Amino acid sequence: MVQATADDRPSPDTGDKRQEQPFTERRAVGRALSCWDRLRKTKEFPSRADCLEIFDEDLTNGVIVIEFTPHEEDDLIVECGPLFRDAYGRDPVGLTAQNVLPSATDRGLIFWRVAAEMRKPIADVGEFTNLHGENVLYRSVFLPISEDGKRITHLMAAFSYKTSH
Repeated sequence: MVQATADDRPSPDTGDKRQEQPFTERRAVGRALSCWDRLRKTKEFPSRADCLEIFDEDLTNGVIVIEFTPHEEDDLIVECGPLFRDAYGRDPVGLTAQNVLPSATDRGLIFWRVAAEMRKPIADVGEFTNLHGENVLYRSVFLPISEDGKRITHLMAAFSYKTSH
């Protein structure tokens, strides 16, 4: 965890004395990336179970897991937290990533394959209109994970959003 000092405001319980406080990333994308980096200190690529064990409840609620197949058009969403289901407007488990993920459907981009090929996380931000007609502004990061410890078998995406009117 990165340490940062308190700002110039007095601490509520110590008057004018400043105290060191740990820096906590508020955005889901930053927290997920930080967790993934910590897991990489002990192995090249964490597994899905590793990530789910270290993620807090908010991150777990925003998770999307994509399983790789021999052809990108067949890559499947195999797990999805309630946050993405709410944003999308239905449960996407069992659907192809290409037909669900906003970067693919709206811009024709296949970020999840790029993250796997580069073997590095890739961030994605944008907006889409969900199945309920709401405009959704989102942030996500695609984290390469490995179930066999050698090859990238899945991507775990951490996702956050808000609707705009």
